[in-house]
Amino acid sequence: MKFKLYLFVYFWTLKMKKHIPNIITLSNLTCGILAIQYSFVIDSLWIASSFVFLGLFFDFFDGFFARILGVSGEIGKQLDSLADMVTFGIAPGLIMFTFVDHAFKSFIEPCSNGFIEEYGAYISFIIPLLSAIRLAKFNISTNQSDQFIGLPTPANAIFFVSIPLVFEFGEINLRQMSYITTSLPFLIVSFSLLLNANIPLIALKFKTFGWNENKIRFIFLIFCIVVIFSALLINNIFLATPIIILLYLIISIFNNFIKSKK
Repeated sequence: MKFKLYLFVYFWTLKMKKHIPNIITLSNLTCGILAIQYSFVIDSLWIASSFVFLGLFFDFFDGFFARILGVSGEIGKQLDSLADMVTFGIAPGLIMFTFVDHAFKSFIEPCSNGFIEEYGAYISFIIPLLSAIRLAKFNISTNQSDQFIGLPTPANAIFFVSIPLVFEFGEINLRQMSYITTSLPFLIVSFSLLLNANIPLIALKFKTFGWNENKIRFIFLIFCIVVIFSALLINNIFLATPIIILLYLIISIFNNFIKSKK
């Protein structure tokens, strides 16, 4: 009896093994759906943003387990892209729509016709639109194994969804809020355009752990640690996220400049 049970468990495990990465991908998609659900209320934006961060966790591990189990396939690739579109495209777009709409109406002096207060938040829909193009291009790309061409959608997403978390758990005064609010449309357009920019950005995959092969990656990780500790000192850990994304862009561009000089 025990032997039969062992055989059943063994063959069931072999059969289910190929579904494990897809289950993790669907967990990412579920986080995106929940983020969308909470994105329509300003007081719940921190919950919506938290689900996007949780989706990022699942997004990392679906590919990890697919490689470990040797079960990667075309269906998994397409499913991952669809989940990313929801969690890192639609969800951050809606989160920023609600955040910008509230910020414009609360912290910007009214214009004569009220156009900005009424329609300014719609600029946030650029995020899902250009994320869709980015993901479609990534799916057919053959030159992004060792580097990214353009800003990855998860990096763009967590840059924006970290903003409600910074305001929810940090100490931001009205003047700072006003400055950040007026800069949001520029940031949304700029970062969304970077999704499809023809700019090589470093990939953080370590094929080896030698210094010479991974110098730029180690430098970036050192900077990340410094930024995280600095954010902890001022009691706003979420402030580290947008700064790290900016550092990622700056270090990648600097790395391109160094390579062009060789």
